[in-house]
Amino acid sequence: MKALVLKEKGKIEYIDKSEPTLEAPHGALLEPVLVSPCTSDIHTIWQGSPKRPDLTLGHEVIAKVKAIGPEVKDFKPGDMVAVSAITPDWSQPDVDINYAHAGQNFSAHMIGKSIDGAFQNTFYLPFADKNLAHIPEGMSLEDALMCVDVVQTGFTAVEEAAVSEGDTVVVMGIGAIGLAAIMGSRLAGAKKIYAVGSRPDNVRIAEAMSDDSCRVEVLNYKTLTCPLPEGMHPLANSTGSPVVNYVLQETATKGADKVLICGGDDYSLPQAIDMVKYGTGVVSNVMYFGADTEVQDEECRNLTEINDRIKENCSVTLQQPCSGTSKATPGHHLNTTIDSLQIPKFSMGRGMAGKTLKFSLSKGGRENLERVIGLIKEHDLHPGVFITERYEGLDKVEQAIYDMKDRKAIKIAVEF
Repeated sequence: MKALVLKEKGKIEYIDKSEPTLEAPHGALLEPVLVSPCTSDIHTIWQGSPKRPDLTLGHEVIAKVKAIGPEVKDFKPGDMVAVSAITPDWSQPDVDINYAHAGQNFSAHMIGKSIDGAFQNTFYLPFADKNLAHIPEGMSLEDALMCVDVVQTGFTAVEEAAVSEGDTVVVMGIGAIGLAAIMGSRLAGAKKIYAVGSRPDNVRIAEAMSDDSCRVEVLNYKTLTCPLPEGMHPLANSTGSPVVNYVLQETATKGADKVLICGGDDYSLPQAIDMVKYGTGVVSNVMYFGADTEVQDEECRNLTEINDRIKENCSVTLQQPCSGTSKATPGHHLNTTIDSLQIPKFSMGRGMAGKTLKFSLSKGGRENLERVIGLIKEHDLHPGVFITERYEGLDKVEQAIYDMKDRKAIKIAVEF
């Protein structure tokens, strides 16, 4: 069986693998029909933590059921199904409360992360009745494919922020997930959406979602010029971003009700905090912040040294001053290098601004996926429009991954 696997950090390769077996009575064997490489695959390959040897990648997939375990009741061989990209471990006792991280961190991010994914001829999925979803009659497979990850993630950003009727929303990043967040914000009743992005195809799709009920205005961070509104303290915009200035200007300096971070860089968080409203504003993040490997390596060295000294029953003191006004205090073991994100103190009201920050893994599992698919079908929405390139055959998945890495498409569909 042919499989596209992660050989080592930064290297993918096709290899031959044995066919998977039904590992548990609740599982299913699936044959991919339509797949899409994800930016998360790119993170796994080039930025992620170490993975087991020859891990098969891929977690965005529409598949045909090949075989089922004896406990599977709701699906049968031959069924065409949507596979949730987030597949909770339903064996954990706290899964209903903490499904995304039940049992261990990121336990719901299994497929293509800790178990073999969909970029092979046949793959195994546990808890089929709770992680697979039916595709409604009349829904295109491309629309369904976009729901398994992209739409679920974009809608998670919207729902965690509790976007509601009449809200002004900023969507940072208008890749596929940001575009889905615009869809979700409109469904939730947003009145005005500022969409931050610059790629022409993405801008075209975002602007096409604008109408009299909800105006979508694209802010091109590369070309926008706007000064800080008159009378505002210079620290109100910690990064000097013209996008922040514009949102503050257009909201009479109050800021947006909700800011959804769906793309960008490490400056996206302080910018979001700067332009969300005091008292009730919510920043909802579903973006992956990549590690600064040099800083992280130094952090690891420092922490290893601290832990070694603690094991030797030695006291630990700061070797150099912390930034700002922080100082070491007796009994505190402080690492002075942290791979971290910045929170501007001024815009957080020195800690008292009443702004809420949420950092979420996408919702997943069958119940959520079928709910999202139902909303897309009910409102006649077509996220398949995010697919701007198409290939055919498993042997084209590698090229599709590199095309996604180079941003040659919004999303790519590969038909098996």
